[in-house]
Amino acid sequence: MTESLAILAGGVFGLLYMGVLWAAVRILTSGQSVWLFAAMGLLRAGLLVGALWLVLRSGATASNLVFGVLGFIAVRLLATRFVKPAHPERASWK
Repeated sequence: MTESLAILAGGVFGLLYMGVLWAAVRILTSGQSVWLFAAMGLLRAGLLVGALWLVLRSGATASNLVFGVLGFIAVRLLATRFVKPAHPERASWK
């Protein structure tokens, strides 16, 4: 596996992970069941374990894993930089 393919795979995993996280936050803020939010957390954990299993199964090296993590971090940084809160006046962290 080349470095560019590892970065791409990490980015795709990051998009999937962030999508599930976004859906989980929407579920929690809409007043739906907390159990559904917890199930989404288990889904994210399963995605992580599955991705690590695929990396180990494919025989990727440690450097490929590092480049994959860099792809994931890049997607995370883009998501947190460009996604704005729906109600900025209610942002609790400000």
